[in-house]
Amino acid sequence: MKCHPRYIRYISGTTLVEVLVAAIIIGIGLLGIASLLTKSMQASMSAENRATAIDIAWSLADRIRANLKADNDYVKSFSSCPTSANVPTCFAVPGGSPILASSNCSPSNIAAADLEEVYCGNNGIRNRLPGGALTVSCTDIDTTDSDACSEGSQMTITITWDVRNDVFGTGKDRIIMPVIPGAP
Repeated sequence: MKCHPRYIRYISGTTLVEVLVAAIIIGIGLLGIASLLTKSMQASMSAENRATAIDIAWSLADRIRANLKADNDYVKSFSSCPTSANVPTCFAVPGGSPILASSNCSPSNIAAADLEEVYCGNNGIRNRLPGGALTVSCTDIDTTDSDACSEGSQMTITITWDVRNDVFGTGKDRIIMPVIPGAP
């Protein structure tokens, strides 16, 4: 039986154009979900790196507090391992009293060992933060003496690392932790 032209408008179904428009709308939605997933993974990595940097900064602050006699030896800036020579294994107890693991352990050697461990150790900045760098600075409260970082001066631990901002490049992120060695 033939359809009369005036009954054609009552025939139901979808046309190819409607199907293509629906597919395009679904594709745009899926691209949005994929972009959201990528951004959430970047935020998760950024949070993990920030937590790692904070842990490392607290560790270094504790080491500085434990070795008060050598606070000037911690004031350094580097983005590669600070020493190439073998640093003696030194430990310190609160108050700066060294426990000698070898005959050449001094407060300065303890500071060098601490910086080596914090930056180059297995759990250090070099191995845990991409493009990581460490800077320890001091704002001296007594500029009249020869001590570059007088007792009670604020030291600042700054850790920077690379972050991936988008598909086109990287940026830098950092934490800055002020520390006053010897303060309660």
